[in-house]
Amino acid sequence: MPRFGSRSSVDPSPAAVARVTGELGRLDPFSFWVVPAGPTTRGDLVVVGATGAFVIEVCSLPGRLEFGRGAPTVGDLVIPGLLRLKKAAKHVTTTLGRASVFVEAEPVLCVTGAMAGAPTTSKGVAILHRRDLVTHISSRPRVLEHGRAQRGARALGMTIAGDDRRHFTVG
Repeated sequence: MPRFGSRSSVDPSPAAVARVTGELGRLDPFSFWVVPAGPTTRGDLVVVGATGAFVIEVCSLPGRLEFGRGAPTVGDLVIPGLLRLKKAAKHVTTTLGRASVFVEAEPVLCVTGAMAGAPTTSKGVAILHRRDLVTHISSRPRVLEHGRAQRGARALGMTIAGDDRRHFTVG
């Protein structure tokens, strides 16, 4: 079965990332913050909110999502990097912990161009279709207070409206 050798070979199209970002716009804007993943973080987006933190990688390969020999495939191509995505989630967890936001980030592979069935997990990474993403994130039990989730978004580089007018240092 063919295997991609590098991250750049499975980079999603900007349109696919925009569709996922638009889908995430359905989340409550007062409880969830969507932050672009940093250049050193594998993944495309990080969501921090009341139900936890999620490192999301977008996969826009066309075809059918299948599982064989322990590795997910789209068409005949093995989706690489699930363990690297899991490692990126641990890195985000560490970054949040430094900001006193104690929650474990969950790695999520979001397929946009493939036909996919019910959400599943492979090697500790949730794999689901874009249509299931908001439900996956919002249906979990609440684990973070509003202020802690906001602090987590700031720790990951997001500027919250009004931060420039605060009299204290954020960070």
